[in-house]
Amino acid sequence: MKIKYISALLVLLAAAKVNAQQEMMLNSLQNLWHSNTSTNPAFFPENKHFVIGLPAYSIDAAHSGDLTYKDIFRKDGDRTIVDFDNAISKLDPENDLNFDQRLETVSFGFRSPNNKWGFQLGHAIAFSGALTYPKALPELLWNGNASYIGQTVEIGLQADIADWHEWSVGVMRQFGPLNVGVRAKYLTGISALRTDDDRHSMSIYTDPDIYQLTLKTDYAFYSSSIISAIDTADLGFDITLDALGNKLRSKNNGIAFDLGGVLKVGERLTLDASVINLGGLIKWKNDPRYFQSKAEYTYSGSTIPGEDILNGSDSLDFDTKLDTLNDIFRFSQTATDAMETRAPMRIYVGGTFELTKHWSVGLTVFHQKKDRDSNTAVGASVRWLPLKWLSLGAMYGVNNRSAANLGFHVAFTPGPVQVYFLSDNLLNAFALKSSPAANLRAGLALAF
Repeated sequence: MKIKYISALLVLLAAAKVNAQQEMMLNSLQNLWHSNTSTNPAFFPENKHFVIGLPAYSIDAAHSGDLTYKDIFRKDGDRTIVDFDNAISKLDPENDLNFDQRLETVSFGFRSPNNKWGFQLGHAIAFSGALTYPKALPELLWNGNASYIGQTVEIGLQADIADWHEWSVGVMRQFGPLNVGVRAKYLTGISALRTDDDRHSMSIYTDPDIYQLTLKTDYAFYSSSIISAIDTADLGFDITLDALGNKLRSKNNGIAFDLGGVLKVGERLTLDASVINLGGLIKWKNDPRYFQSKAEYTYSGSTIPGEDILNGSDSLDFDTKLDTLNDIFRFSQTATDAMETRAPMRIYVGGTFELTKHWSVGLTVFHQKKDRDSNTAVGASVRWLPLKWLSLGAMYGVNNRSAANLGFHVAFTPGPVQVYFLSDNLLNAFALKSSPAANLRAGLALAF
């Protein structure tokens, strides 16, 4: 593959990490243990008193517009080729990539024989982020600046990405028909990268008469355990990446709280509400760095500096091109104590109504708030219990991205075993390569 394909990075990220984590279907399944650990600390499997939560994995992510994996990679006979021209044509003027991923490694739950008290502890690894970039950025890198003659074009991207460990301990208390739960979570950050909200400008202007390029930057970002250095010495433009580890302990610490309640109204109606990741601020103290570039550079060439690098020119002069990039950006770095990120806050409000012994219906309202993005969704569900140990269900959902989301679940609960697979969007779960979004969850638990 030519060096040219480096400029597919933004879209490749969408394909690899593929709008905020909803899990409305999971919230409607109160008898599954992982509905406690992920959506409401007041849930507990009915008639169970001890639970071991084994691994569970979930992902919810989406790229704005209709860009999919198949738009980037397509078959040409026996080969798979990169069709980046086609991918660029599918982009909007401004593009967003949002992703949430969660791995619950292990958890434990205990409820007293009289059901009055319950306790929980567990561990999970969370990864959340948002990326905004203009179509002009990949278009300029891939096709050059010919279509932007006489225009000033912004190419700066904005990012807010972090992953962290969650160590949790919770308690539940029953008051007649009402069950309430609270969970405290100690957050230890793994890595993060966040652009400065006030400094994310990179622009390029091509003179229509002499085709001279003028590039301006007022761009800055924070990084911890991702980028350790941007070398602007005479040797050229070089980015040094930290060796990404996954330490269970770090200096990057924070606290979050989950609050929830479940109310039984009569024999058939159950209402629930919860707030997840209340607080959730992580302060990054493990070598946090602030990188900044504020410069203006006029380039006498007719193409963007670095374009030949990305396009793999046969007559490429690497030293000259790299020195040119170095002159433009002139990144400097300083240590900082002002780097912070926040775990996304999620709110669930729902209700279920038992029609018969085997059929029930439900409604879930969801809202998620990130620092730079928010998402609201509503889902109406139906659940069928053909056997005591088998649950099947469907959900119709509406969110900020789409008004046509058909979710489903299947759960097997023979004896103490709980095994399930679910998705808030059936088509995304089984057609990841042809969809601009992905949403699914699977997990295993033992409940006694």
